[in-house]
Amino acid sequence: MKDFFDYHYYRIAKFYFKRDGIGAVTALISVTAVQSWMIINLLLFLEGIYFNENEQLKYYKIIYLVIIATIFFYNKNKYTNKYLEFRKKWKNENLKKRRMKGIIIIVTIIFSWCLIFITGFFFHRYK
Repeated sequence: MKDFFDYHYYRIAKFYFKRDGIGAVTALISVTAVQSWMIINLLLFLEGIYFNENEQLKYYKIIYLVIIATIFFYNKNKYTNKYLEFRKKWKNENLKKRRMKGIIIIVTIIFSWCLIFITGFFFHRYK
């Protein structure tokens, strides 16, 4: 899984390189969002199982913000100045493999966002 998010960071950084430069802020935000939404989806699912639709965890918004901030700062430390290292590692992969991995990254981004709404509708959180 570690390599997956490293590759995710690399591909998003490569796509937005002309705009973001070596800092790759968009890639950092993308990786953080996917990781955060995965954890938040799990928490929403567990909340839906253990609480009825009229109950909610107290301070859940603060908990979610802390999760996102923690993951963001962890990723910021992890990925600072890593683009060139990842480029060296993956610059020679073949086109077919690169396209397949790109599709997986796009599906992962879409799925992580959509799963929040699916979980919310499943547990009647949206009225």
